[in-house]
Amino acid sequence: MPVVTRTFPRVERLRDSLLATESEICHERALLVTESYQENEGLPILIKRAKALAKVLAEMTIFIHPDELIVGHQSSKRRSPPVFPELCVEWIETELDEFETRKHNRLKVSEETKRALRSILPYWKGKTVYDRFLALRPESVAKAVSFGLIANTHEKNALGHVALNYKKVLAKGFRGIKEEIEDALSQLDIASPDYLPKYEFLQAASIVCDAIMDFAGRYAKLAREMAEEESDPVRRQELLTISEICAHVPANPPRTFHEALQAFWFAHLIPWIEANGYSITPGRLDQYLYPYYRSDRERGVSKEELQELLECLWVKFSEVLRVDDKAVAEISSGYPLGQNVALGGVLPDGTDGTNELSFMCLEAQAHIRLLQPNLTVRLHAGTPDDFLKAAVRVISLGNGMPQLLNDELIIPSLVQRGIPIEEARDYIPVGCDEITVDGTWGRCNGGYLNFAKVLELTLNNGRCLLTGEKLGLETGDPAGFQTFSELMDAYHRQLEHAVGIQAAAANITDLIHAELAPCPTVSILVTGCIENGRDATHGGARYNFTGPVGVGSATVGDSLAAIKKLVYESKAISLEDIIQAIRQDFVGHEPLRQMLINRAPKFGCDEDYVDDLVIEITKDFFDQVEKHTNPRGGPFIPALYSVTAQAGLGRLSAATPDGRRERTPLSDGISPSNGRDLAGPTAALKSVCKVDLIRATNGVIFNLRFSPSVLSDGDGLNKIAQFLRTFVDLGGFHIQFNIISTETLKEAQRNPEAHRGLVVRVAGYSAFFVELCKEVQDSIIARTEQSFR
Repeated sequence: MPVVTRTFPRVERLRDSLLATESEICHERALLVTESYQENEGLPILIKRAKALAKVLAEMTIFIHPDELIVGHQSSKRRSPPVFPELCVEWIETELDEFETRKHNRLKVSEETKRALRSILPYWKGKTVYDRFLALRPESVAKAVSFGLIANTHEKNALGHVALNYKKVLAKGFRGIKEEIEDALSQLDIASPDYLPKYEFLQAASIVCDAIMDFAGRYAKLAREMAEEESDPVRRQELLTISEICAHVPANPPRTFHEALQAFWFAHLIPWIEANGYSITPGRLDQYLYPYYRSDRERGVSKEELQELLECLWVKFSEVLRVDDKAVAEISSGYPLGQNVALGGVLPDGTDGTNELSFMCLEAQAHIRLLQPNLTVRLHAGTPDDFLKAAVRVISLGNGMPQLLNDELIIPSLVQRGIPIEEARDYIPVGCDEITVDGTWGRCNGGYLNFAKVLELTLNNGRCLLTGEKLGLETGDPAGFQTFSELMDAYHRQLEHAVGIQAAAANITDLIHAELAPCPTVSILVTGCIENGRDATHGGARYNFTGPVGVGSATVGDSLAAIKKLVYESKAISLEDIIQAIRQDFVGHEPLRQMLINRAPKFGCDEDYVDDLVIEITKDFFDQVEKHTNPRGGPFIPALYSVTAQAGLGRLSAATPDGRRERTPLSDGISPSNGRDLAGPTAALKSVCKVDLIRATNGVIFNLRFSPSVLSDGDGLNKIAQFLRTFVDLGGFHIQFNIISTETLKEAQRNPEAHRGLVVRVAGYSAFFVELCKEVQDSIIARTEQSFR
């Protein structure tokens, strides 16, 4: 069972100094990449990308922070995100002076950095991924993005959302991986029509292997030099050990737990330097690091020493950061990096995988309680009681982690997608909880689709109610819909059209990334790419998915229930009355709004009347998504989560017939609308589990907020543990909790300086509450404060 105090002074110092660090944009990578591209103008893009990374790793500023035992940083300063001009520079021109005062994800920007970034603008204008997207996107996609029908198709940032094959790094080292690449090169047939693209990819892969090993060598040299100057004999020996470790890994397979942690960290860190994709995911860390832990324990190394090393790594996860423009930051408020560590769950042979390292990872989370990693516990029918209760104990500490996933649903979901059972059992949640297996280039976030905007178009004959802009099909004046079925037919047609636009945007983005931003470092750690001789963006992975995401299902389900009951059944009001009221944001129509809120059933209360409508609209979404394929030869696989897209898309959406006001947040993930799940947590869970979640393989988010009183009677932890057993039995996909009172959250809004350490669960990630914009804060406060009755 984890303890709840930070017991390692070193780790406390590392954590506290990180929290005291002001996050500041670093311009160093941007300048180095620009220089490299200018030096290598005539080379193929894969070679150009590899050489750019090699230049960055060879010339970027490196440092070792006091107390560190695991080394390696993303940029020239701690918690200082680098810039990726090859993806988008528009924000440099339009937003650079606003970063310190904007609503979401504020960052310091020095005058030196401003000058440096502005100096490279002329070179990159017209050459970036975003520039190409603007040039190629159809008008329908442009309008859909501008007016809130879809969002965030990764046209401004890298794709990410991938679980890399860290086991391969530990087993072979990058020297062994390079030998594999050289062997593949030697077997190429120069007469083959695909010789040249394979040659270019494998050459790029070889370049990055050398660059990674040289990067570690720089740290070995730096640590040795620092040791020569160090007066404290204990720290001098630590630096010499770091030097020895970095001289050995990640080039070679690790021999100790410390070496395995360091090898992992280099392999994990460098893809964040190569490209700025979200959610480069550690995955089942308790499984692939466990042999090194066990070996050290058998050699007599104390558990405490290994725990301290693990917690040094835990702090490193929160040093990684990204730069996003305002639009992307609005969708991703609170820096959701998505470095998902998954614990427990079944092994490929179906037995339980919980081990001593699983408990140690929970203990690390209990001690450190930062925003990263995004900790997940995989549950199944055979999850040991002590491990489940340990997870609940960590949740009770209040930072919303770990989140819980259900093997009993997710494994069959993957098998239905054609994944062999042994691989499905070894699944990895990336980012929030997007589901992948080894060898997947998933495009797990294929962009967000706004269900509420689809309903809005249905109620206004294809036009946005806020602007009058034509975004959808002309499905008829709703005044002419004589039956609820006619309304649903129109909704279906609008949804089909919208998903087509979403698929077009995702596929255009895919093609542009393959053309301008391939990722050779990521690719050598995605199973299939070396074997196929193709970058992941070119379809080299074993599995190639795209995962469109639906947002606002409960908002629309509640809205349709109100229309069905009050217009078509009881005939208490007309559809024209509702449409007129939402056009005016219910101003002058408050009695009607209260009728919509109070006289129609709401999703999350275990009422089939409305639950069946949510089932219907999500099924329709699944059906439409699954019609599409991507340029890498893979299927589209749907998801129901939102990060903070429910706020960003809500701001572009009219009022809805559930009584929601215009420009306010939609429901998040598959969760009930805020404040509408008033029948208790079990009823909310039952409503959610009625949805055919096995088809949402790409991920589902279900949020609950509990009152701290659930822990006050001495049996609270057992009640939550039993509730989670019910979650598994009912066929849930995902669940996560905030255990915090409404009053505490409101007090943090009033007095943020006194609550800087308050962490909350937002969507599939945690964030510091006071760093979230007020809209997202209000959305969290509005969640029903549940208790067990």
